[in-house]
Amino acid sequence: ALDNGMDSAKRNSSSQGEILGCFYIKPNFPGRCSHVCNGGFITAPRFRGLGIGRLMGKVFLRAARDLGYKSSYFDLVFSSNVGSVKLWESLGFMRVATLENAARLEGLEYLDTAF
Repeated sequence: ALDNGMDSAKRNSSSQGEILGCFYIKPNFPGRCSHVCNGGFITAPRFRGLGIGRLMGKVFLRAARDLGYKSSYFDLVFSSNVGSVKLWESLGFMRVATLENAARLEGLEYLDTAF
């Protein structure tokens, strides 16, 4: 178990034993480039904005290094997910490409851009 550092005023006693979020790490390119990893993240909606994503991002970076990955690359970070874009940029990630009209996402009436 992890103590996410939330102060007791923000902590909901019913959250005990609940999953706050999760992530995975995997090779982004099998074979010759298997030293580059990718990851996927999800934070439970009621725990968003409390630093869970940042905690998972930092753990991801450490775990990726410990697993022997030399770099990390995320294929699709959507522009409509402002929190995710800000988080990854704050953790040192750079945009290397922009894909206009990359995805049809639920709840959006337009095609979203991905970085």
